[in-house]
Amino acid sequence: MPRGHYLLSHSVGCLPVGAQADLARRYFDPWRDLGGDAWAAWLGEIGRFRGLLGSLIGAPAAAICPQVNVSGALAKILHALPQRRGRHRLLLSEEDFPSLGFVLQAAAKLGYEPVFLPRGAASEDLDVWRAALDDRTQMALVTHAFSNRSARLPVAEITALARARGVTTVVDATQTAGVVPIDVADWSADFLVGSCVKYLCGGPGAGYLWACAEALAQSDPIDTGWFSHANPFAFDIHDFRPAADALRFWGGTPSIAPFVLAAGALELLLEFGVGAIHAHNQRLISRLHDMVPADVIRSARAPQGRGNTVLLQVRDEAQARTALREADVLADGRDGCIRVSPHLYNDAGDLDRLVEVLTPYF
Repeated sequence: MPRGHYLLSHSVGCLPVGAQADLARRYFDPWRDLGGDAWAAWLGEIGRFRGLLGSLIGAPAAAICPQVNVSGALAKILHALPQRRGRHRLLLSEEDFPSLGFVLQAAAKLGYEPVFLPRGAASEDLDVWRAALDDRTQMALVTHAFSNRSARLPVAEITALARARGVTTVVDATQTAGVVPIDVADWSADFLVGSCVKYLCGGPGAGYLWACAEALAQSDPIDTGWFSHANPFAFDIHDFRPAADALRFWGGTPSIAPFVLAAGALELLLEFGVGAIHAHNQRLISRLHDMVPADVIRSARAPQGRGNTVLLQVRDEAQARTALREADVLADGRDGCIRVSPHLYNDAGDLDRLVEVLTPYF
């Protein structure tokens, strides 16, 4: 862990002990010893990642496909959807992560029209979603918890409503996977996307895509390649047969090292259990809420409706961030607020120090 009080897991999760040794053994050693014959060992590591992630979200490994990042996964899904006459709208929220908004806005080149739900309580209101999920909507992006305000959306209700109206849903679990229990069987989602760089402590480059069986059967990805093939080593340029499972979304020659690292982190988190991690983190968040004036909290407050991040409004964000750095408290700022997130490696002392440093700025 970095020196000091690390409260930046919403940005990058900390490095698991043993990760470097694990990478050497599972990635570099086969490369060194086997060269071109390392693929069997490397693909075994991809299988390990898929199985562990499946255990985390309640899905079979075959329904999961590694991705470089969340934006790329969303673009692949968008291009793979069957065209449906009259369905030209893509629904998203003003509070979704901007990178995903960029993807959906770029889809205007394909004839799609992005439609934004407004910021604030409206984006959490099922009636607002009900009005927006009309017969012109092709796909809806549903963020499980917003990266800034940390409001957690009623995903089960939204996805059920969307399915009843024939709207494809993509759930973004980047800010919840690993710290909020997820079981995709509880939802009616078509796809789920996320990244291991944050609370999953797996580092950058290890994104993922999950598809339900029905959505998978209807998907015909354009961004494809030899590892999307039912038999990647068939090598017949005139015979492309898409993989029967989610690997049809994979593409060309894949990265291996990021998924070796991510698998090790997943294994560690699963040992603790997401339920236990969630309970620990939420206790710390509730403690932080109790320690500061109520009017400085600018993130979701109710335990059942919040993610894993707290925003604290300060009088001077730049000065507050400087004070935190000087006190070895690692946090970031956004829109006049200090943004912090606890994880399983944090304790009450980290929050005590945070509040001690910030109190003059409330």
